[in-house]
Amino acid sequence: MLFSTIALLLTSCSGDDENNTDIDPTLPKTITYNYPDFPQENSKSTITYDGNKIVSIEKLGSKTVYTYDGNRIIKQEVFDLLDSEKITKKKDIAYTYENGKLKTRLFREGFTTEYPDGRYIYKSVYTHTSDDVVSYIYYTVNATTKVETKSSEGNVTYKDGNMVKEQEIIGSSVSTRVYEYDSKNNPLKNIIGFDLLLNETPFSINNISKINRTETEFPDPVNYIYAYIYNDNNYPVKQTSFAGDGVSIEYEIEYTY
Repeated sequence: MLFSTIALLLTSCSGDDENNTDIDPTLPKTITYNYPDFPQENSKSTITYDGNKIVSIEKLGSKTVYTYDGNRIIKQEVFDLLDSEKITKKKDIAYTYENGKLKTRLFREGFTTEYPDGRYIYKSVYTHTSDDVVSYIYYTVNATTKVETKSSEGNVTYKDGNMVKEQEIIGSSVSTRVYEYDSKNNPLKNIIGFDLLLNETPFSINNISKINRTETEFPDPVNYIYAYIYNDNNYPVKQTSFAGDGVSIEYEIEYTY
């Protein structure tokens, strides 16, 4: 889940300070997901760091490895560890930057002899229209011809280092999400480079308390509520995510530092 949704925010230039000596050393060492209705999906991830730079995330059967250029993350690679005699790459994400801000994100998976560059390829291109608004276009990429086909577009709005609104357009369908936050510390906020990775909501400055979602096909809004238990330093040790009915628990996350 951290790989895929680890879908970021924050303001755009904080990751460029190579000599920042005031970084908070608080970092999550383990992250555990519990799904009450789907216990087979439960997982525990162990995170390794070099200072405040993330090196890897390892959980049962897989390992995600991060590569930096300076203080910028330029690649994530996910490896399958189920076969101890053959470690294979399952997927990767490559990032490029322009003027210190994220420009492109290239996701690939399904690596085989027939598809050495991946069978499934998706590209995101970002345009920073202001300090607080970023527009994007998503493409699917043909694995053979490398022809890019636009699949959707949208924009995201930030405030105080948090993504507060996202609007995605697919054909005539418009999906809008409005995010509300608490004033506490997000557990991932101190990882160097995460502040540059757009659209990846787990990596905000603060913690999401509510998401309001509306769709053109379904005019009635749906609200998702999030509750937290914090330690003495105002970092969450437990997150509970509720379904749209506001009562049913979708999943819980536990953090150790």
